[in-house]
Amino acid sequence: MKLKSIVQTIIGQYQKRKVGAIGKNSSLSLMADLRGNKKKVFIGENSTICKYAILEVDEFSVGETKIVIGDRTLISSFTILRTHGGTIKIGDGCFVNSFSALYGHGNLTIGDNCLIGPQVTIIPVNYGYKDRNIPLRQQTPTMKGITIGDDVWIGAGVTILDGCTIGNGCIIGAGAVLTKSIEPYSIVAGVPAKKIGTRDE
Repeated sequence: MKLKSIVQTIIGQYQKRKVGAIGKNSSLSLMADLRGNKKKVFIGENSTICKYAILEVDEFSVGETKIVIGDRTLISSFTILRTHGGTIKIGDGCFVNSFSALYGHGNLTIGDNCLIGPQVTIIPVNYGYKDRNIPLRQQTPTMKGITIGDDVWIGAGVTILDGCTIGNGCIIGAGAVLTKSIEPYSIVAGVPAKKIGTRDE
Protein backbone atom coordinates (compact mmCIF):
# COMPACT_ATOMS: atom_id res chain seq x y z
CA MET A 1 0.00 0.00 0.00
CA LYS A 2 1.35 3.40 -0.97
CA LEU A 3 2.10 6.00 1.69
CA LYS A 4 -0.63 8.30 0.35
CA SER A 5 -3.24 5.55 0.72
CA ILE A 6 -2.09 4.77 4.26
CA VAL A 7 -2.32 8.43 5.24
CA GLN A 8 -5.79 8.75 3.69
CA THR A 9 -6.97 5.66 5.57
CA ILE A 10 -5.68 6.99 8.89
CA ILE A 11 -7.24 10.39 8.30
CA GLY A 12 -10.52 8.78 7.27
CA GLN A 13 -10.67 6.67 10.42
CA TYR A 14 -9.91 9.74 12.55
CA GLN A 15 -12.72 11.72 10.94
CA LYS A 16 -15.20 8.86 11.31
CA ARG A 17 -14.52 8.56 15.03
CA LYS A 18 -15.69 12.12 15.56
CA VAL A 19 -19.33 11.43 14.62
CA GLY A 20 -21.99 9.34 16.33
CA ALA A 21 -22.09 6.74 13.57
CA ILE A 22 -21.10 6.37 9.94
CA GLY A 23 -22.13 3.52 7.67
CA LYS A 24 -20.14 1.24 5.41
CA ASN A 25 -18.45 2.80 2.37
CA SER A 26 -19.41 6.35 3.37
CA SER A 27 -16.95 9.19 2.89
CA LEU A 28 -16.57 12.08 5.31
CA SER A 29 -14.04 14.61 4.03
CA LEU A 30 -11.33 15.64 6.46
CA MET A 31 -12.09 19.19 5.33
CA ALA A 32 -15.77 18.95 6.26
CA ASP A 33 -16.44 21.33 9.16
CA LEU A 34 -18.04 19.45 12.06
CA ARG A 35 -19.14 21.75 14.88
CA GLY A 36 -20.75 21.43 18.29
CA ASN A 37 -21.90 18.00 19.45
CA LYS A 38 -20.34 15.88 16.71
CA LYS A 39 -21.56 12.66 18.34
CA LYS A 40 -25.10 13.66 17.36
CA VAL A 41 -24.25 13.33 13.65
CA PHE A 42 -25.33 10.02 12.10
CA ILE A 43 -24.49 9.09 8.50
CA GLY A 44 -25.79 6.03 6.64
CA GLU A 45 -24.05 3.74 4.16
CA ASN A 46 -22.53 4.79 0.82
CA SER A 47 -23.03 8.49 1.54
CA THR A 48 -20.63 11.36 0.89
CA ILE A 49 -20.03 14.52 2.89
CA CYS A 50 -17.84 16.76 0.73
CA LYS A 51 -15.12 19.15 1.84
CA TYR A 52 -16.17 22.51 3.26
CA ALA A 53 -19.67 21.25 4.14
CA ILE A 54 -20.70 22.46 7.62
CA LEU A 55 -22.58 20.12 9.96
CA GLU A 56 -23.39 21.78 13.28
CA VAL A 57 -25.34 20.30 16.19
CA ASP A 58 -25.91 22.55 19.20
CA GLU A 59 -23.40 21.77 21.95
CA PHE A 60 -25.57 22.58 24.96
CA SER A 61 -29.10 22.32 23.61
CA VAL A 62 -31.84 21.03 25.92
CA GLY A 63 -33.73 18.07 24.43
CA GLU A 64 -33.23 15.98 21.32
CA THR A 65 -31.22 17.58 18.54
CA LYS A 66 -29.27 15.77 15.85
CA ILE A 67 -28.41 15.41 12.18
CA VAL A 68 -29.36 12.12 10.51
CA ILE A 69 -28.30 11.46 6.92
CA GLY A 70 -29.53 8.33 5.13
CA ASP A 71 -27.87 5.93 2.70
CA ARG A 72 -26.52 6.94 -0.72
CA THR A 73 -26.94 10.65 0.00
CA LEU A 74 -24.49 13.33 -1.09
CA ILE A 75 -23.97 16.61 0.77
CA SER A 76 -22.02 18.94 -1.52
CA SER A 77 -19.24 21.37 -0.67
CA PHE A 78 -20.23 24.61 1.09
CA THR A 79 -23.60 23.23 2.21
CA ILE A 80 -24.71 24.21 5.73
CA LEU A 81 -26.69 21.93 8.04
CA ARG A 82 -27.32 23.65 11.38
CA THR A 83 -29.77 22.28 13.96
CA HIS A 84 -30.50 25.33 16.16
CA GLY A 85 -32.05 23.06 18.80
CA GLY A 86 -34.07 20.90 16.40
CA THR A 87 -33.39 17.85 14.27
CA ILE A 88 -32.46 17.56 10.59
CA LYS A 89 -33.29 14.23 8.94
CA ILE A 90 -32.38 13.58 5.31
CA GLY A 91 -33.49 10.33 3.69
CA ASP A 92 -31.84 7.85 1.33
CA GLY A 93 -30.63 8.67 -2.17
CA CYS A 94 -30.76 12.45 -1.78
CA PHE A 95 -28.54 15.12 -3.32
CA VAL A 96 -28.01 18.50 -1.63
CA ASN A 97 -26.20 20.93 -3.90
CA SER A 98 -23.58 23.52 -2.95
CA PHE A 99 -24.31 26.71 -0.98
CA SER A 100 -27.63 25.44 0.33
CA ALA A 101 -28.55 26.12 3.98
CA LEU A 102 -30.78 23.67 5.85
CA TYR A 103 -31.81 24.55 9.40
CA GLY A 104 -33.45 22.45 12.10
CA HIS A 105 -35.11 24.90 14.54
CA GLY A 106 -38.60 23.33 14.54
CA ASN A 107 -37.38 20.09 12.92
CA LEU A 108 -36.73 19.43 9.24
CA THR A 109 -37.54 16.08 7.65
CA ILE A 110 -36.60 15.31 4.03
CA GLY A 111 -37.74 12.07 2.40
CA ASP A 112 -35.94 9.73 0.02
CA ASN A 113 -34.58 10.48 -3.47
CA CYS A 114 -34.90 14.25 -3.20
CA LEU A 115 -32.93 16.70 -5.34
CA ILE A 116 -32.05 20.03 -3.73
CA GLY A 117 -30.49 22.60 -6.02
CA PRO A 118 -27.78 25.13 -5.17
CA GLN A 119 -28.43 28.11 -2.90
CA VAL A 120 -31.63 26.67 -1.42
CA THR A 121 -32.68 27.89 2.04
CA ILE A 122 -34.95 25.72 4.20
CA ILE A 123 -35.73 27.33 7.56
CA PRO A 124 -38.35 25.94 9.97
CA VAL A 125 -38.70 29.07 12.13
CA ASN A 126 -40.32 32.50 11.92
CA TYR A 127 -39.65 35.38 14.29
CA GLY A 128 -42.54 36.98 16.14
CA TYR A 129 -43.27 40.56 15.08
CA LYS A 130 -46.60 41.75 16.51
CA ASP A 131 -45.30 43.68 19.54
CA ARG A 132 -43.56 46.84 18.35
CA ASN A 133 -42.14 47.44 21.84
CA ILE A 134 -40.03 44.29 21.76
CA PRO A 135 -37.10 43.87 19.35
CA LEU A 136 -37.84 41.25 16.68
CA ARG A 137 -35.08 38.97 17.87
CA GLN A 138 -36.53 38.87 21.40
CA GLN A 139 -40.08 37.98 20.38
CA THR A 140 -41.35 34.40 20.60
CA PRO A 141 -40.75 32.61 17.29
CA THR A 142 -42.98 30.02 15.67
CA MET A 143 -41.35 26.66 14.99
CA LYS A 144 -43.90 24.46 13.24
CA GLY A 145 -41.32 22.46 11.31
CA ILE A 146 -40.95 21.53 7.64
CA THR A 147 -41.65 18.13 6.08
CA ILE A 148 -40.59 17.26 2.54
CA GLY A 149 -41.84 14.01 1.00
CA ASP A 150 -40.10 11.52 -1.28
CA ASP A 151 -38.91 12.22 -4.84
CA VAL A 152 -39.11 16.02 -4.57
CA TRP A 153 -37.10 18.31 -6.86
CA ILE A 154 -36.30 21.73 -5.37
CA GLY A 155 -34.79 24.12 -7.91
CA ALA A 156 -31.90 26.54 -7.46
CA GLY A 157 -32.40 29.47 -5.11
CA VAL A 158 -35.67 28.26 -3.58
CA THR A 159 -36.68 29.40 -0.07
CA ILE A 160 -38.98 27.20 2.03
CA LEU A 161 -40.50 28.77 5.14
CA ASP A 162 -41.72 27.38 8.45
CA GLY A 163 -44.87 25.25 8.54
CA CYS A 164 -44.68 23.93 4.98
CA THR A 165 -45.38 20.32 4.10
CA ILE A 166 -44.35 19.31 0.59
CA GLY A 167 -46.04 16.20 -0.76
CA ASN A 168 -44.33 13.35 -2.59
CA GLY A 169 -43.18 14.00 -6.14
CA CYS A 170 -43.44 17.80 -6.13
CA ILE A 171 -41.33 20.15 -8.25
CA ILE A 172 -40.50 23.65 -6.99
CA GLY A 173 -39.25 26.02 -9.68
CA ALA A 174 -35.99 27.93 -9.33
CA GLY A 175 -36.19 31.07 -7.19
CA ALA A 176 -39.59 30.27 -5.70
CA VAL A 177 -40.53 31.24 -2.14
CA LEU A 178 -42.75 28.60 -0.59
CA THR A 179 -44.98 29.94 2.20
CA LYS A 180 -47.62 27.18 2.43
CA SER A 181 -48.00 23.44 2.01
CA ILE A 182 -48.46 21.82 -1.41
CA GLU A 183 -50.18 18.62 -2.49
CA PRO A 184 -48.29 15.62 -3.89
CA TYR A 185 -47.05 15.86 -7.50
CA SER A 186 -47.70 19.60 -7.70
CA ILE A 187 -45.49 21.88 -9.79
CA VAL A 188 -45.13 25.33 -8.22
CA ALA A 189 -43.18 28.49 -9.04
CA GLY A 190 -43.04 32.20 -8.23
CA VAL A 191 -42.92 34.57 -5.26
CA PRO A 192 -44.92 33.53 -3.36
CA ALA A 193 -45.01 30.10 -4.96
CA LYS A 194 -48.25 29.13 -6.72
CA LYS A 195 -49.32 25.93 -8.41
CA ILE A 196 -48.72 26.01 -12.16
CA GLY A 197 -49.25 22.36 -12.98
CA THR A 198 -49.32 18.74 -11.92
CA ARG A 199 -46.98 15.93 -12.86
CA ASP A 200 -48.67 13.47 -15.22
CA GLU A 201 -49.44 9.97 -13.98
